[in-house]
Amino acid sequence: MKIKQLIILLLITSTSLSTISCHKWQVRRKQKRDMREREKQQRQRDKEAEEKYQEAIRQHASHQSKRTKKEMKKNYKKAERYNYHKKEFFLKRWFKGGRKKRRTSPATM
Repeated sequence: MKIKQLIILLLITSTSLSTISCHKWQVRRKQKRDMREREKQQRQRDKEAEEKYQEAIRQHASHQSKRTKKEMKKNYKKAERYNYHKKEFFLKRWFKGGRKKRRTSPATM
């Protein structure tokens, strides 16, 4: 009789534990799905903001005279030639994340 009771007890505990673990996986899956949805919405908002920005630039350019447009284009190209090789601002370089350089000990040199 004790063996039957032991088997029944093991079956009950195993089924209850398996349902708990399944629930945990379902929650994780739902969280990942929600996170992907939020990221998708953020990308959509970024895309719309970029489109609005480009439209504002086009509208600004349409209000300028032909001479002003030529000057703007010339100055833009001049700035690009001047700045293409410049480093970014030193505080940005200091505090940006990324891989840290390893210090080599004097003994290895």
